[in-house]
Amino acid sequence: MREINNIVLIGAGNVATNLAIAFQSNGKKILQVISKNLDHAKLLADKVSANYTTILDEIINSADLYIISINDDAIINIASSLKIKNKLIVHTSGSIDMNVLQNASTNYGVFYPLQTFSKDTIVDFNNIPFCIEANTSENREELIELAQILSNDIREINSEERKIIHLAAVFACNFSNYMYLIAEEILSKHNLPFDILKQLINQTAFKVNNQNPENTQTGPAKRNDLELIEKHLTLLKETPAYYEIYKVITNNIVNKFHN
Repeated sequence: MREINNIVLIGAGNVATNLAIAFQSNGKKILQVISKNLDHAKLLADKVSANYTTILDEIINSADLYIISINDDAIINIASSLKIKNKLIVHTSGSIDMNVLQNASTNYGVFYPLQTFSKDTIVDFNNIPFCIEANTSENREELIELAQILSNDIREINSEERKIIHLAAVFACNFSNYMYLIAEEILSKHNLPFDILKQLINQTAFKVNNQNPENTQTGPAKRNDLELIEKHLTLLKETPAYYEIYKVITNNIVNKFHN
């Protein structure tokens, strides 16, 4: 089995940045960073001592692995423009089918780390799940071996399963973070600090790490406390969007636990 040592990154965003730094820290070489934004490409390339370009046709053809780590809506266009013959190519998306890469190379797969990423906060990959898929068993084993240098949690997940996982992740991560945004706006409107909620947020996350979410649900909707729910809705009448969000979620919780 071939060992993956030299990598080209197509993309210079949050996921690409974290992967590039993690790979370099574990002895892998980032040969090149390609991004449509020159400043972004240079910024990441400088961090990992790589070449960089904004021109896809200038892609280095000597890498062991090509990673497309860009917005989902751009993956198909990039993949259709690439021709790297038999070199192994993957994308890092949770929602895009593996087969969009089949015209770019005869060897392709998915290398999806299930985490939220930011350029400003470099994560420790040690316990982050990696969802691996590939078009051949040999490619799959190569990607698993690569993922194992970063994480202890490697899972073979097909494209349909990955789409479901990604949907669930949107609820668990993106939507929950939007709830924090709403909470911050409600507090800020009344000159109250968001940090008063941080221990509550931490404890909520801690509980769900150790119990089933159904068993950790609390609050007025869980208790079906209609009087308190009505008071909350009254407070939200000046912000109709948040009023509706509160009402929809509350109704769902009540229906879950009291019907």
